[in-house]
Amino acid sequence: MSRDSLKTIGKLLDRAKDRLTIEQSFLMDLKRSIELSDEKESRKPSQTYKPSSMNCIRNMWYQITGKEPDESNSNYTLIGICNSGTDIHIRMQVAIEHMKENGFDCEYIPVDEFVRLRRLNDLQIVGVSGMETKLYHKKLNMSFLCDGIIRYLGHYYILELKTETSYKWGNRKGVDESHYMQATAYSIAFNLPEILFVYINRDVLDMKAFMFIPTDEMKYELIGNIEECDAYVSKLVCPPIPENLPKKVCNYCSYHNSCMKEC
Repeated sequence: MSRDSLKTIGKLLDRAKDRLTIEQSFLMDLKRSIELSDEKESRKPSQTYKPSSMNCIRNMWYQITGKEPDESNSNYTLIGICNSGTDIHIRMQVAIEHMKENGFDCEYIPVDEFVRLRRLNDLQIVGVSGMETKLYHKKLNMSFLCDGIIRYLGHYYILELKTETSYKWGNRKGVDESHYMQATAYSIAFNLPEILFVYINRDVLDMKAFMFIPTDEMKYELIGNIEECDAYVSKLVCPPIPENLPKKVCNYCSYHNSCMKEC
């Protein structure tokens, strides 16, 4: 959006505010301030693969080639939903960390500590902030954050927390298929076979847990997708959209507009 357009919108808002009460004016300014703060904090994605974005090879290609994402249409409600999800993640991680002191055979393992103890040399620790560890997989050119590693009843599991609406949660019968590739990427990265998913109802904070074990075929497919994408990148050719791609993958894609132009 051009600066002239922004100025025009600003003038229209100023005129509209002249007819508002103090309460209405404050609420309007608060909502817009939330959106402006989010715009300042948003950063261009790094040119690496992301486990959560491996359901579409074209999305992978856009990230690796440094394509500018679509202009964000997030409003204050969507920003609030994302922030709420982050808050729930943190509270759940803290709760799991306290399980050991409460007498349960469960230990929350810091991800950076696990990487060092297991000598996972392909994983580079980029940074640690609170209970979040940012990692980079050298061979797969993959960057990601992991919710944690736990040792429960003497066995290690990759922990993955997901928040969702009451409707989706109520119908939840197992791990969402759109999360298979993400879980498979984690399994390869940490050399652990099992991913424990905890789906949290963001409205009432109830939970459901499901175990996911990627097959060898899933692992071969993921690595094959990366190799195929790398080949398209080397040729500077945009890959075709995968067949039978779930509609929601496209709806939530950060490169939707660019992709439509490529078709």
